[in-house]
Amino acid sequence: METGIDDVIYNVQNPAIGATILWRFICGFYQTNSNEVPFPLLFVVMPMIFREDLCEVINSTQKAKGLSKVSEKLFSKRSNDKLFSVNDVSIKMRPLTLQAFNIGVATNLFSMDYNTAYVFPLTQTKRTNLSKETNKLLNAAEKLGLWCSELSLVEICNMLKVRF
Repeated sequence: METGIDDVIYNVQNPAIGATILWRFICGFYQTNSNEVPFPLLFVVMPMIFREDLCEVINSTQKAKGLSKVSEKLFSKRSNDKLFSVNDVSIKMRPLTLQAFNIGVATNLFSMDYNTAYVFPLTQTKRTNLSKETNKLLNAAEKLGLWCSELSLVEICNMLKVRF
């Protein structure tokens, strides 16, 4: 059986992995002040985490430095296109993000208050026997969530060059 590029991409960027990534982002966002995540913010998570170069920058940045340091690192290396593409990729990945969101809700990882459109975790316990690669994705998502919890949506939009 021949494996096409679409199959390879799906094996990495599939809704089940996406649901777990969204969940860790939500947990990171929630952990400091029990703040719930504005639903539109979820659409930038997977485009950043699934992009190996952006995920690596997130993982290599100390938690205390924050999202502004990630933005600075990307801009200082003349990598503006990496950030500018987050908005375009977010739009293209909407169906995958929505599938991942639905899986996360169906499996009780997180839920949404449909009156306010804020998302919150239903559990925060993370498995410990995951692969190194999976842990990199989940740790980056959690760190990104923590950083985003410290900023307003306007600040996040400015740093990541995205629109909601």
